[in-house]
Amino acid sequence: KPFDVAIIMDCSQCPIHPQLKPIFFEYAARRSATARKHGAAPILFMSWAYQDKPEMTQQLAAEYIKAGKENNALVVPAGLAFAQSMAKRPDLNLYVADKRHPSLMGTYLAACTVVASVYKTNPVGLKYTAGLPPEVAAHLQAVAWETSQAFHAKEGRGGL
Repeated sequence: KPFDVAIIMDCSQCPIHPQLKPIFFEYAARRSATARKHGAAPILFMSWAYQDKPEMTQQLAAEYIKAGKENNALVVPAGLAFAQSMAKRPDLNLYVADKRHPSLMGTYLAACTVVASVYKTNPVGLKYTAGLPPEVAAHLQAVAWETSQAFHAKEGRGGL
């Protein structure tokens, strides 16, 4: 068995784009089946809204939740963690200049959300901070844990 899980992510707008949405669901099913065929559990990595389009957050969440349920796959709620962090600390920039891709802080938050969701491990107190100031890392760790805990209590853990 070459791997235990396969983390699957689509483009950030594909799950909600009118022409691309059916393709998102088709390939979520195909890739989930491929992972299972090789003895791995599929995991869907929920993308985040564009920085200037926060309304995308709930739309993306709804589609990832639907795809997760259809494929009995765990969903990592990275997009919801982004929204939660921005609500609590709007001074932290989770994006690079294009307002779509993650900055170092955004990447760190996404990684902490994977740790919290996949491993069911609280990232609060992790010594590795990616060079971020300790108080920033602590905030991102806490948001990842809180978001993951609330999300999985409501939506379940798919096949994991």
